[in-house]
Amino acid sequence: MRIGPIAGCGLAAAALSALPAAALAVPTVDGMNIPADFGTAASVQRFQTNFGDDTSGDQFGNGSELDQLFITNDADNLYLGITGNLQNNGNCIVIFIDVDNGASGSSLLFTKNIFGGGETLPGLPRYFAGDDFGGVGFNDVTFDNGFAPNFALGMSGGSPLGSQTLTYYLVNWTELGDSVPGVTPDSLDHVNTVNGLMVAGDADAHGSNGQLSTFWPGSDTLGIKGAADNSNTAGVDGGNGLWTVDPATATKGVEYSIPLSLLGVAPGDDVCVFALVSGDSGWISNQLLPTDDVSTTFDNLGNDRPLDFNAIAGTQAVCYTIQQGSACAGDLDGDGDTDQSDLGVLLAAYLLNGNGDLDGDGDTDQSDLGILLADYLCGT
Repeated sequence: MRIGPIAGCGLAAAALSALPAAALAVPTVDGMNIPADFGTAASVQRFQTNFGDDTSGDQFGNGSELDQLFITNDADNLYLGITGNLQNNGNCIVIFIDVDNGASGSSLLFTKNIFGGGETLPGLPRYFAGDDFGGVGFNDVTFDNGFAPNFALGMSGGSPLGSQTLTYYLVNWTELGDSVPGVTPDSLDHVNTVNGLMVAGDADAHGSNGQLSTFWPGSDTLGIKGAADNSNTAGVDGGNGLWTVDPATATKGVEYSIPLSLLGVAPGDDVCVFALVSGDSGWISNQLLPTDDVSTTFDNLGNDRPLDFNAIAGTQAVCYTIQQGSACAGDLDGDGDTDQSDLGVLLAAYLLNGNGDLDGDGDTDQSDLGILLADYLCGT
């Protein structure tokens, strides 16, 4: 599946019409109002969650689900948003990212030492590498044909000792070694960077707009920002059948900004994305985005290996074409400047919808008008 302008891609996928230019408005990285921040969803959940439905409404979280996936960009960053929640027990949300249409990256994922005794590779997150006590991690996982992620962005949840109210998420960025047809798999090529901590429900805990805390020795944000609000109780219900509560009702979850320079992409390039929820050592849930697009029931995938996503109906990746961004804060029509046309877009949406939302609060009001007027004639 693809969003954004259509271009060539290694994935056989259905095409959506191009997103409106207003979708290039910069999302506020705070984990809230995600559909309003992004606009059209790139992928929508079909199934109930078999990892528990959270009904608590607090940041601690008692269930894990992925409701909708959103993608957009500006001149400098790719933005990813996922509505849902993550149980505070070591579960993780991992987003796999392919930036070159499967030409390089890991179509077959190895996270154990295939040149030795199969022991866990050092330096990788536990959800990737598993452990030496039966945790398989993501070892021997094959992605859909044409999808070979170059990177993985993961968040895993936990609490400070003695706390049952706060959730901290540790964010990891993993550059994946090449394991595509014609290239000898080399599980030792993966390089992981600990980006830092997010505090659920407090996007500004370490700085504005999703700044991560680099408390960990050797950690580096790499310019990535992220924020999560884990209080979601909307979206899909619990079970393994088709949802009975619309995933579009969820508005909270996690948002990231990733520098385009880190991804090595520019306008016109494709970025393909696949997200999943897993336990802390590779027990994969039934929460995938994109997911099985045919079945009426879908169970947890568990830790049986090998696992081949080609055996699951549909394409477990969605592709987005990087659009020409704008350095102008008031550029609502995507033409690179702020002028009368943008003012027209904003006034047409004023007090009616979020199509003129420039401050990321989900609506179009006086605050947005002030931003546009302050930026008027930028780029002209």
